[in-house]
Amino acid sequence: MILLLAAPAAAVVRPRDTVIESSSVGSARISASAETDRYPIDDGSGETVAVAVTEACQAACNAADPQQIADFLGTLIHGYEMELLTVQLDTPSQIEFDCGYGAQACYYGGEDKIVLNGNSSTAPDGASREFVLAHEYGHHVARHRESPSPFPAALDWGTARWASHEHVCQGSRAGALFPGNEGLHYFRDPGEAFAESFADLRFPESEVPWRWVPSLDPTPAALEAIREDTLDPWRGRTSFRLSGRIPARHAGEAVRAFRTPLDGTVSLRPASPPLYDLSLLNPSGRVLRSSHSGLDPAHRLNYTVCGQSRLRVAIRSSHASGGAFQLQIQRP
Repeated sequence: MILLLAAPAAAVVRPRDTVIESSSVGSARISASAETDRYPIDDGSGETVAVAVTEACQAACNAADPQQIADFLGTLIHGYEMELLTVQLDTPSQIEFDCGYGAQACYYGGEDKIVLNGNSSTAPDGASREFVLAHEYGHHVARHRESPSPFPAALDWGTARWASHEHVCQGSRAGALFPGNEGLHYFRDPGEAFAESFADLRFPESEVPWRWVPSLDPTPAALEAIREDTLDPWRGRTSFRLSGRIPARHAGEAVRAFRTPLDGTVSLRPASPPLYDLSLLNPSGRVLRSSHSGLDPAHRLNYTVCGQSRLRVAIRSSHASGGAFQLQIQRP
């Protein structure tokens, strides 16, 4: 049983960043004043990143060196999404307009853009500007990762392996987590917890306090899941087959077990026209879903895995005699 604790009292602290889909008219005007160029991230990959400095920041900011930003980004684990990113450096007043009062930065998901303070700064919780930038890059990684059906986008839910490891599905169903909620439930938003964990992966010695739901406080296994999701993204469901023989109807049923390492939709379908009924069971034997060959022409079982690591399927002959069976199974 997973214990999902409530967010601590620190959750009332003002959020450090925001996630926004696209720029307002006013923010677009600020962006239009920026001078943009591409800079090498100098990690040996040959990749570059776009860095924009607003006109006001060029005149007034004390740490608006685009190459310095690119060099830091090169120290983060990343994939193809690096080339899609733009980092915009704002003055503090522009940050407040673009990202909201009290925010240190923001991520525009529909534009692949991070807006960051052009001054060297430290957030009220002790997060350095580099830590904040790593957090925003975590959002950018999630924006470009797939989330298993039927869950929300990874930007709100967290990446596939991380979300499964951290029991995001169970937490959401229990009302302890609120995917994509950037308002009152900011510190119960798994998308924000993922981004903060991404920053913790880059800064393992950081003393920035964890302000999200305690159950999401990153463990070494959770950080390793983030590393895998970043470097080797989940690419969709995989298929395999179970086969064997089932006894005559009066003699019982065949039962097979299979692993479900990630949360998401599992589908079972006979590989040929069936003469048998199916029941999907949890490890203790409780029936989760059933399908009967005579009643369901599609004869497919779909089930959302939410925390289970293993399931069983019972195959029973729908006729007097037994015979062979073959099932095609798709799982995240």
